[in-house]
Amino acid sequence: MFGPSIALAIGAKFVPLRKPRKLPGEVISESYVLEYGKDCLEMHVGAVQPGERALVIDDLVATGGTLSAAIRLLERAGAHVVECACVVGLREVKGQHGLNGKPLYILVEPRRQINCSAPSGIKLIVHLQ
Repeated sequence: MFGPSIALAIGAKFVPLRKPRKLPGEVISESYVLEYGKDCLEMHVGAVQPGERALVIDDLVATGGTLSAAIRLLERAGAHVVECACVVGLREVKGQHGLNGKPLYILVEPRRQINCSAPSGIKLIVHLQ
């Protein structure tokens, strides 16, 4: 979990959004559809105050379903989602339209095939799928 480190570095509070039954206490939830079924995100009641600005950070974005659910959940609680950021974004991201115009920043976009040479002259071919 790298969210707490980022929040500390920018002077913001950290609010975890988790899968069902991972957070103690009273929660609100948001269901969403995935390519292979349904899922749900939960957040502590009162974790976000109306009018607070939020940055949604995730490790990976594929279809954008989880990010869209996070935006809906935060906005239902009264927060203003400013932007989204992910460490890894798959090239086939089709869900950016579900982000309601929120900017999405991606740190790494893997290529289909990466070729590189090791110092010993060994040829490496890595396939990312």
